[in-house]
Amino acid sequence: MKLRTGFLIRATCAAVLVLFTLFGGCTSKKPTSPIDTGPFMMREYFPLNQGDKWIWEIVKDSVSELFVDGDINLGEPFIDYNKNGVYDPGEDYEDLNSNGKYDGPNDPWTPGIPYIDRNSNGEYDPPNGIWDEGEEFCDLDGNGICGIAATLTLYAQILYRHHDAMIRGCLYPCASQDAGMWAGSDHFTNDSLGLRWHGHIDRTDWYDFLATLKPITIAKANIQLGDSVVNIDTSYVSGHPSGVHTWISIFQEVEDVTVPAGNFPNCLKFKSGASGWTGNMQRYNGTSYQWYAENVGLLKSEGPEEGEYWILKSATVGGKSYP
Repeated sequence: MKLRTGFLIRATCAAVLVLFTLFGGCTSKKPTSPIDTGPFMMREYFPLNQGDKWIWEIVKDSVSELFVDGDINLGEPFIDYNKNGVYDPGEDYEDLNSNGKYDGPNDPWTPGIPYIDRNSNGEYDPPNGIWDEGEEFCDLDGNGICGIAATLTLYAQILYRHHDAMIRGCLYPCASQDAGMWAGSDHFTNDSLGLRWHGHIDRTDWYDFLATLKPITIAKANIQLGDSVVNIDTSYVSGHPSGVHTWISIFQEVEDVTVPAGNFPNCLKFKSGASGWTGNMQRYNGTSYQWYAENVGLLKSEGPEEGEYWILKSATVGGKSYP
């Protein structure tokens, strides 16, 4: 294999420095042909083209599904003389409940006031802070019940360049709806410094703790089997315990991998060990494994928690679709 010049990618999302465990229909095996030990050009195994898309199935942390709580109180009709969209004292209105005052959308609903019957049950249901059957919700796991989803679909796309890094946005799509829940974003670079992870925000914490530290180098630009990278940094960030953070990445194997997105030969398997991380990076503490395919990117991940995985369902990378 010809030598490949380097690129450095920074992995920052619960989707890149991922943690995976094997899932039904997902296999890994050593190649039957002689193993190519490298060097490999890492930028070919972690593409960052604007518009590239990936869809993973993940079992990770649990996510509370969002729902629409209660019906919508429309308030009493009024004549909006000054066209500002709200009722102002002195404007004419219909006193539908005959209480001698204007009742608006933010006032307690009383019989006779118009409302939007979201669940079509013929009666007004006030917001109560819990999901009631019939209320619309974002069904992340497709089970028809609003609650806590653990098996999720994660949609990710390279959105734009920010300074030197490419920004990857992530979304949990709702089943059977053209909508979704924001999951997070990550900042990566892919250059002569290797694959690096510069920033990470997710739904658990909007503070980008990783961006306050040195980027995590996941892999060198040109790597050979057995290569490792050791990242060590010390943080003194307000609101977070000060301490030492480590991330060790080892290029461990070359394996053939089968996932729902297809069959991929000669994938690069990495072992990652992280410790000391806090905030929204804490979930990465422990040992995890990642598999990357040439011209595709992350195929699957296992760990660090037992039973935690990501597997690639489909992707469009560099204009090519998988499967």
